[in-house]
Formats: sequence, structure tokens, C-alpha cells
Amino acid sequence: MSEKPGSQQPPDGNVEVAARELIRLVESHLPQRCYPSEGRWRMICAAIVVRMADTLESILALMKAGLAVDGLTLIRALYEATVKFMWLAIDPEANLSAWLKDADAAARKHHDETLDYGMELLTPEQRAAVQNAKSLPPLTELAAAVDKHWEGAMLGFHEPETGEQKLLTMRGLYTMIYRTTSLTTHLQPDSLEPYIVDHTATPRVVQRSPRGEPSLFWTVAVSLYSHALIVCNDQLNWPNRDRVRAINDAMYAES
Repeated sequence: MSEKPGSQQPPDGNVEVAARELIRLVESHLPQRCYPSEGRWRMICAAIVVRMADTLESILALMKAGLAVDGLTLIRALYEATVKFMWLAIDPEANLSAWLKDADAAARKHHDETLDYGMELLTPEQRAAVQNAKSLPPLTELAAAVDKHWEGAMLGFHEPETGEQKLLTMRGLYTMIYRTTSLTTHLQPDSLEPYIVDHTATPRVVQRSPRGEPSLFWTVAVSLYSHALIVCNDQLNWPNRDRVRAINDAMYAES
């Protein structure tokens, strides 16, 4: 194993093994039975973690198929889910209310947009109820709050020093992951590069199967989910955080 997990790029085979072990670790705690007397957070916390397991499973399928461009879009979604989940866990009661109001604000916007098409998604009473609902702060602010609260508790995520060290934070990963993967999510011109074989050739050749991308982002998917599971342990006392760390670190072992 490398002296410092994360100092070298693990092969995709190691990434798959680690991801599947994390998924199995979560599945070993299912089904979760949540009762009204326990409050809403326990149910929502468990459901988010299980939902993220499905996203990780889909990422693995794309990795095995060699569809790195589409994989980046899902890793972007996994990053956003991780940040929001970790932010919710900072203060579940207060942040859950803000999260639900954000959903109300989105529903209001959706309703208002459909009026131009002769449809009404909400009744007048429902529309009035969400009139003053506010959206969540930008994802960058949520990520910064996550870094501040969970400092020292995560897998190498800590208060940034300078330069490249800033990337080892959730806020840093916004720039590294969320901004980078927006190229593929929003069909930016650069997202077409893998499909063009040679810009200097005549004629230029476009192919369906893109050239292999570096597996850096596949690795990040495992680390993101590992962070979410450590927070789940903090909130629900499962899964075992030492086991999560061991799975994440073993990904960097030499094959």
C-alpha cells in the first residue's frame, strides 16, 4: 500500500472492488425500519445514503462500459448529493426545514413556468403556501460550511493550507469536480474531444467509443461515498467508520 492513501492513482479494478464493498456494507444494514417517534431525519438520512449507493452502482456500470464522459455527469451528481447530505447532518432539524423549503421554491418555479402552457401544477392554496419559500444558498456555500464543521473528521479533508491543498476540501472539489464535469453535463465544446480521433487528420474521424479517460474521477466517486458513510455513522451509528476508511484506503494498494 502507498505510504499515503491518495498519493497515487489506483487502477479501475481496485476502484470497483472498493465501491462494491461500500455498497455491500450499506446493504448489510438494510432494511432500516424508521418509526414516527424517531423523527424524520433518521428516515431521510438512511434514504439518502441508499440513494447514493444506487448512483455509485450506476457509475460502476459506466466505468465498466468505458463511458467516461457520461460517468462524469453522474460523479457530478454524486458530489452534489454528498455536499448536501453532509450539510444537512450539521444541524438536521434546522437544515431539513431549509432543504424542504428549497423544494417548495422549486415547485413554485415549476408551477409558474407551466402557466404559459395552460397547465397548473399547484392549486391556488398550494401556490399560496409556497409563496415565500426560499432556495438554498449556492452549493459553494454549503461546501464551505461542510469543510468548517467536519474538519479533521474526514478522509484527508481538512482546513486548506495553500495552493493544491485547497483541492482536498469539499469546497476545493467544487472547482475540481463540479466545474470540470459541467463540461460534459452541459455539452460544452470540450466535451466532444474524446469523440474526435485526430484533429490534424484529413478527413477528421468521429467515433462512437471515446478514447479512455484517466480514471481519476472514478476514484473520487468512492471517496465521496466514503465521506457520506462516515457522516452516516455519526448520525445513525452505522456503517462502521473504521471499515469504511479501510475500504477506501485499500483502494490504493498495489495490485
